[in-house]
Amino acid sequence: MDEVKTMSRAGENVGRAVGTGVKGARHGAVKARTVGSKVSRQAAALAEQELAARGISTDDLQERIAQRATGMSRKELAKRGKKARKEWDKRTAKQRKQLAKSAEAARKELAGRIDPGKPKRRKWPWALLVLAGLAAAAAAALSRRPEELPLDDGQFSGSEPQDHSPTSTENGQVSDKQPHQGSQNH
Repeated sequence: MDEVKTMSRAGENVGRAVGTGVKGARHGAVKARTVGSKVSRQAAALAEQELAARGISTDDLQERIAQRATGMSRKELAKRGKKARKEWDKRTAKQRKQLAKSAEAARKELAGRIDPGKPKRRKWPWALLVLAGLAAAAAAALSRRPEELPLDDGQFSGSEPQDHSPTSTENGQVSDKQPHQGSQNH
């Protein structure tokens, strides 16, 4: 048991030491921040005084730094930056649209793999079925129509038997008239 007590006391001592170390680091960071901000304000004030002594304003200094670094004025840099931002926005908009399209396609594909579901029913077989039904109804209506009786044109008398079977003539044409007893060439 002595070992357990010893280890627990050691853990407490280490935890206390770490806690005081963190607290000291925080205080040191706050002190460094305040001192750093004071020193930077003093340096900025000193730099402005020296620039004023030489007759240069802070705006002129920024212009000269930009000119020396890039070879362009601040206005030219601003135009170039604006143009670059526009191009960047166009590119990102196109990429965003493409990404949205591909994400939607991937989502649909994944959904299809996870749950294939029922296949979509097609509507055109119903249209064919309806057309076939209409055709059958029309055929039935036409087949039940009474047959037309031929009109009597007065050639045949009531006493003669009527034979309406067509006969062929010498030249091969079909005629409804009965052939005469002996053919005559006209």
